[in-house]
Amino acid sequence: MTRNRRSLKDRAAVFAYPPQWIPENPSAFNYVFALTRTQVPWYLWNSVKVSALATALTLAAGIPAAFILSRERFRGRGPLLAMLLAVQMLSPVVLLLPLYSLIERLELVDTHLGLILTYAAIQVPFTAWVLKSFFDAVPPALFEAARLDGASRLRTLGSIAVPLVAPGLAATAIFNLAAFWSEFALALVLLDSQSRFTIPLGVFSLQSAYETEWQLVAAASFIGLVPMMSAFIFLQRYFIAGLTAGAVKG
Repeated sequence: MTRNRRSLKDRAAVFAYPPQWIPENPSAFNYVFALTRTQVPWYLWNSVKVSALATALTLAAGIPAAFILSRERFRGRGPLLAMLLAVQMLSPVVLLLPLYSLIERLELVDTHLGLILTYAAIQVPFTAWVLKSFFDAVPPALFEAARLDGASRLRTLGSIAVPLVAPGLAATAIFNLAAFWSEFALALVLLDSQSRFTIPLGVFSLQSAYETEWQLVAAASFIGLVPMMSAFIFLQRYFIAGLTAGAVKG
């Protein structure tokens, strides 16, 4: 809220002493300037593209992995589940150097594709672990009936399992979208060109070592929050349904 109030002030009001917690003459000039005279709209588009594609790729890999882990019994299943859980304890910052080396070998540094692949690779274990709990809640009799009818694993997954866990998929997608939208460290390392910056990097680039227009930074920061807030409001009922479904088993 403090940053939001700051975005409604002019430069003199931002540095006024004593501080003005409520602007005397609020103005939307900083928002108009950020949207028309800076690259903030382009940063937003980059974030939408990267977050949406990374989420789609993460779900594409996480859904079948979660289904297999939930319904199939095979050697090494227990250690694999433990490994997935252990991976979640590692901060992506710890993996910055090896990830950069790998992306560099693939010649994908300073590309959105490299960032998308990195995001998906890091988030797939979390996605598979969360979705597994939703698949566990589906009655096994439904899958047994599908097998007796001759349905393949792929058809069982697409026609029966996925529709039944749709609220869980929505909740997981929202979690992933929020994580990708706000991620800063990996994007800072893997992206060099300002034209490819996502919104966290774009807002950061508005700061200067000598003089920073903090009211403009505040306006750009709030603009960057609006898409995620809108997505959460629009998908709120699916999110709540997903959390409720994940709490009930059997």
